[in-house]
Amino acid sequence: MNTAASFLLLVALLLTGCTSVGTKVDKGRHLAGVRHFFVLSNLNDNHDIDGSIVRALQARGFQSESGPMTMMPDSAQAVITYDDRWAWDFSSHLVHLQIAARDPQAVQPFAAAFYQKNIALSTELDAVVNQIVGELLKSAN
Repeated sequence: MNTAASFLLLVALLLTGCTSVGTKVDKGRHLAGVRHFFVLSNLNDNHDIDGSIVRALQARGFQSESGPMTMMPDSAQAVITYDDRWAWDFSSHLVHLQIAARDPQAVQPFAAAFYQKNIALSTELDAVVNQIVGELLKSAN
């Protein structure tokens, strides 16, 4: 193998090891049967993450909307919260995103999925959100 091909293989292996996705679900809990989600908006969200989560849920056939807790409809079966962290290197890069589900009356989530990226490289936000929402729904069923 030539030097250029070896270098590209090494870079590819390093970059794939720099991103991790995981889930955590309380034993005996699931999202099976939930059809209506409410995404709780963060006041400090400057990236429309709540909108990305709503779109990812709607693309999967769920009813979903976002806003402050005071706007949560009575028909919401699960509340989705999120925590994001960004790095700046001449532009903003998502380095951490956790999306969690909880009962509307509860404070603590019973299921969560996360994305962690150790190297700040540009990643399409909607693609990350779609992946994490998929992991959350898959793990909590």
